[in-house]
Amino acid sequence: MAFATNTDLHTYAPEVFDQGVDDWAPELALAETDVSNQIRINWYNKYHDPSKYVKSKLTESQWTKATVYKALYAYILPKLSTFRPEGDPFMMQLTFYKERFAEEFDIQFGIGVDYDENNDGVVSNAEVERLSMDRLYR
Repeated sequence: MAFATNTDLHTYAPEVFDQGVDDWAPELALAETDVSNQIRINWYNKYHDPSKYVKSKLTESQWTKATVYKALYAYILPKLSTFRPEGDPFMMQLTFYKERFAEEFDIQFGIGVDYDENNDGVVSNAEVERLSMDRLYR
């Protein structure tokens, strides 16, 4: 199973399917790897034995929105952009989705990372770890 699919992408940004591309699965897979790595760096490696991290122990649905936003700003919209400042709606959207990704990531860390530590298929309350992601805004 994946953190996000084309169906999820269509829910948040249906307009990307109007650009002549019907399948963004490779970009979603790249974003999933990025999201998993960021979870590992910002949370798991700081509080757990880094050698024991297993991506499949995360609750995939918790990271769907973050994965879609990451795919949009890091992989999909740059492919659609002309990179010309005048009249490039994809560049404006890129900034928008990058900000949504950061917000969503902070929300999920504040709610708590669901991680099935004992691998029993159920995430108990003891397996939800909350972490404050305080940002410094300048």
